[in-house]
Amino acid sequence: MITETALDPTSERYRQFILANTSIQSPPHVPEIKLHLADEAHDLWQRTEDELATIGLPPPFWAFAWAGGQGVARYVIDNPQMVSDRSVIDFASGSGLVGIAAAMANAKHVLCCDIDPFTQPAISLNAAANDVVMDVQIADLIGTDAGLGCRAGRRCFL
Repeated sequence: MITETALDPTSERYRQFILANTSIQSPPHVPEIKLHLADEAHDLWQRTEDELATIGLPPPFWAFAWAGGQGVARYVIDNPQMVSDRSVIDFASGSGLVGIAAAMANAKHVLCCDIDPFTQPAISLNAAANDVVMDVQIADLIGTDAGLGCRAGRRCFL
């Protein structure tokens, strides 16, 4: 059993944890995007949820490029008119993959939101790896417009 000190998602130690347990990779369906991802070469891939809970880390959904996110990101990159000059919310962002695609497709503003506080440093590192700017909000935004004053046809939500 692992007996490590709990990680604080706002700490430099956690940022270093992400860097030590991932490598920059391009997901297969969006090779133009680079993400800090875990794979079998990293201990993070091998750890069980119980072991991760010991150090205060929920399952690291941010460390994987899920197929659904890759599909949406591919669509956004191939159809930039869907987000160009619009505000975009990448809901349940995880790694920020879809938000990065929207920023690369010239979205006016990108807000990545997730309920997992550990996604914030991962999204920030991934944004920097792709030279894009995005805001990150750790909150449950179900039923809200995230303060963007959304109106049909004027905003794009992903």
